[in-house]
Amino acid sequence: MREVFRPSSAPGGTMTRKKFIDEYTHLIQRAIALADKSQQQGLLSLEGEIEDIADEFFKQGLRFVVGGIVPRIIDEILTNRITHEKDKYSRLLKTVQKRAVLGIQAGEPFRVFYHVLKSIPP
Repeated sequence: MREVFRPSSAPGGTMTRKKFIDEYTHLIQRAIALADKSQQQGLLSLEGEIEDIADEFFKQGLRFVVGGIVPRIIDEILTNRITHEKDKYSRLLKTVQKRAVLGIQAGEPFRVFYHVLKSIPP
């Protein structure tokens, strides 16, 4: 059974710091697994993984990657969506998700990818 990425919060809802840390930790684990798979099997191999992700923001970003959308456009779209997020923890989680999506697309080396994601403070 595949692990499903849980949504961060209900639309318009707020996220506690504890919930953020749980989501942040889970996101990093999931993003590293996806990055590893894409580096070994190619970006198109992520197509089957996307539907197992419940978080629509992260899912949309990965769909853009698999669809071949250029990084600049992905960054612009995801940044615009983050701008509309009211809750600070939800906004921060989406910022990490955006960075994960762009890192996966770029094929960043594992150590760089991991440390960049961990460097965004919770």
